[in-house]
Amino acid sequence: MICFLNLRFSQDKVDWVMNKKISLPLQAPKGVSGEDARNWYRERNFITCPVVLITTVNSKGIPNAAVKTNFMTVSSMRYYAFCCSPEHHTYKNIMETKEFVINVPTEDIISKVLKVAMITEKPCPSGVNEIEEAGLTPIRSEKVRPPKVKECVAHYECLLDWYKDGLIFGRVVSVLVDKSLMDRTDSRRMVVVGGGRTPDSYGVVCETKRWL
Repeated sequence: MICFLNLRFSQDKVDWVMNKKISLPLQAPKGVSGEDARNWYRERNFITCPVVLITTVNSKGIPNAAVKTNFMTVSSMRYYAFCCSPEHHTYKNIMETKEFVINVPTEDIISKVLKVAMITEKPCPSGVNEIEEAGLTPIRSEKVRPPKVKECVAHYECLLDWYKDGLIFGRVVSVLVDKSLMDRTDSRRMVVVGGGRTPDSYGVVCETKRWL
C-alpha cells in the first residue's frame, strides 16, 4: 500500500530548505593539480575581489606588470596588500626596489588586462615589458620608480612596508585618479572576480546604493 503524506512547511522551514548550507573541502581532490587545482579553488571563491594591475621595475629600471586578484584594502588610502608568488617578477622586483604601483582598470580595457595576464601566465624573460606588449601606456609616477598605466582610472603609488612569504603589504605615498571619478561623471565600470564565477569570467560593479 502506498501512502501519500500532505506535508505543510512553514515559511521558516521553506527558507531553511532553500538556503541549506553545505561544507566545502579545503583541499582540491586527489589527482587535481596545476591549473586545474587553481580553477577548482577559484570556482569555490565566493568572496568578491577587485582586479588590479601591479607595476614594478627591477634594479635596472626594466618595468613589469602583472594582474592581481588576491588583493585587499587594509586601510583606505593608507595601506593595501596582495599575494604574489616569490617566483614571479613582481615579487622579485619589489624585493629589489621596495616600490610598486597599484593601477585600477575598468571594463573598457579588459582585453588588454587579459593580455597582461596571458603574457605572465607562463615564465617569460625578465626584459619583457608587459605594459607595452599588452598595448597599454606607461607614464611616470610621482614618488616611486615603477610607472603608472595611463589607461587605468586610479593609481596608488606604494612603498613596501613589510612582507611575509607571498604577502606584500604596501604603504601609499601618492595617489592619482581621473578627475571624472571625483566628479562622479565617469560611467566606466570596475572589474571584479570571485563570487562563485567560473575562472574564465569576471564581474563588474554596475550599481551603487545609499545605506538606509
